Amino acid sequence: MKKLSLIAAALLLAACSSTPPAQYYQLPDSAFRLPAQSNPAHNIGVKIVLAAPINGDSLLYQSDEHTLTLAQQNLWASPLDQALARALANKLNAAGSLKYQPAEASSAQLTVYIDRFQGSYRGETEISGYARWQNGTQTPFHVTTPQQGDGYAAMLNSLDKGLASVAQQIAR
Repeated sequence: MKKLSLIAAALLLAACSSTPPAQYYQLPDSAFRLPAQSNPAHNIGVKIVLAAPINGDSLLYQSDEHTLTLAQQNLWASPLDQALARALANKLNAAGSLKYQPAEASSAQLTVYIDRFQGSYRGETEISGYARWQNGTQTPFHVTTPQQGDGYAAMLNSLDKGLASVAQQIAR
């Protein structure tokens, strides 16, 4: 009986100390939708280039003025650069008269360099970088969006709203 109690206690402790399973997240608008009345020969491809801290599998959160934290169990469901290219193309199509699509399907390109795409201890999310057109024209952007609620899902909803603001700035 004593041996059975020790085994049960060991199993209980092992269960408590195990790592929780990873959770995978996607941006709310990251499934590309072909714009209405689109001619693929005239579409502009959107290519995303990410800075090193955000060019990985983990969601990023700024936990204080100086510290960036890469989530260990909260990961992107697909590569962030591809998800951002699809989501930004959707938002650019909604914001302007030109037609956009992810870059792999087009020869003309709008390259968007993103150096911040993260949540923050200040209760907001932040997106910054610049867009470069093929002719060399650049459009810088820096968007902060209030986060409504706690957790990664609320952070992604806020980042999605911020991405819509970035699209508006680029479309001008």
